[in-house]
Amino acid sequence: MKKDGKKGLSRRDFLKKTALGTAALGMAGLTGKTVFSQAKPPIKIGVSISLTGSMAREGELEVGGYKLWGKIINERGCTFGEVEKLGCPGPGLLGRQVEFVVYDDKSDASESNKMVRKLIVSDKVDLILGPYGSPASNAIAPLAEEYRIPIITPLANAPVIWEGKKREWFVGVLPPAWKNLYGCLMTGKEKGAKTVAFIYSDTPFPIGASRPLIAKAKEMGMEVVLDEAYPKETADWEPIMSKAWSKKPDLIMGGGYLPDSIGMMKAAKAVNATPKLFGFLVGPAIADFANSLKGDATYVTGETFWEPFVKTPGNLEFYRAYLKEYNKEPSYHAAAGFAAGQILERAVKEVGNIEDKKALRDKLYSIKTVTIFGEYEVNPLGHPDSGWQVGKATNLIQWQKADPKKLLPNQVAIQGMVKQIVYPKDVKTADVVYPFPGWGK
Repeated sequence: MKKDGKKGLSRRDFLKKTALGTAALGMAGLTGKTVFSQAKPPIKIGVSISLTGSMAREGELEVGGYKLWGKIINERGCTFGEVEKLGCPGPGLLGRQVEFVVYDDKSDASESNKMVRKLIVSDKVDLILGPYGSPASNAIAPLAEEYRIPIITPLANAPVIWEGKKREWFVGVLPPAWKNLYGCLMTGKEKGAKTVAFIYSDTPFPIGASRPLIAKAKEMGMEVVLDEAYPKETADWEPIMSKAWSKKPDLIMGGGYLPDSIGMMKAAKAVNATPKLFGFLVGPAIADFANSLKGDATYVTGETFWEPFVKTPGNLEFYRAYLKEYNKEPSYHAAAGFAAGQILERAVKEVGNIEDKKALRDKLYSIKTVTIFGEYEVNPLGHPDSGWQVGKATNLIQWQKADPKKLLPNQVAIQGMVKQIVYPKDVKTADVVYPFPGWGK
């Protein structure tokens, strides 16, 4: 069991360790690789992802999951859980080493489009795994269709990507954005909350997640006292938080990404906002949230798609492998990246080659499987929302004070707190703390 206070890698060390940059990412250090590569050329997988800019942290975590999947495939020929049933024939995927070609999209969707086109046209990669976030994923989805190359994007779920688009070459791993924070809204309703303020980033994913929740809140009979999107360039969240708290809502929900959720809570403390429950989209599930805010993260809720202590096939083996590789706790971003590799692994093995892109595409749209991340099943070809994930469930977590005697296996205390799943009821690990007891309590 890992204890809190474990020193993690710096961002510079992480980039150095994972050998990332704007050039090829080879899985080096394997005995006999040169001879192996001469016999069978490597499978080149292209990735354009955020390594700098506002989404750099999430991008680093995701690509860490990709890299770990590739390393394990190169060593034993399969990863963990359900895909092991397809066999572990020896090093590589179909007997070929996996190599990554990685570019930094600088957290810019237009740059992601440019880099993915370069990967396809100039680098002539065999396969592509997706970027971080909905803006970049939406920007590259048309390229999958244009070049008829299947792309799995693990960390994007804005409706604008799939809704009514009939995508034929682009599949997702996350459940639809509208499922995010549904548990927060339901928890509030069950506890008697009557008012809610929504403040969220003016970007595709937060908009796609918040607007259906706003409609749902109204259907539940709750009064939406504020519905406001703030500019994506926002770096000072105190004005918008002050405006929200002036309405004295029972719930404050929304946000955007990790910087937003951290900034929101700092702003909430600054204006002494004390709603009965806070809920933010991206951020609370990441250890950085707790490490940055320390005790001020306590009782905040957020969405999670994976935790080390969930009992998915192969999850324990993934968790141990990640700790060994990076000497730090994985987040759901890393698990999603690894799972995308597992989905690709299954499709390639069942098709038996990487040259028949249509067969690979058909497989990605038709398989139903369980990865370390959870269920995978997308709307089939011909569906108006084809390629959109429908199998994956989502859970609401809350940071609560840690009792070292009651930690679950692989449940890690950080800054004296632990993440607990508080919704839905059938998988919860603790009861929600409601109402928010106040700062420092």
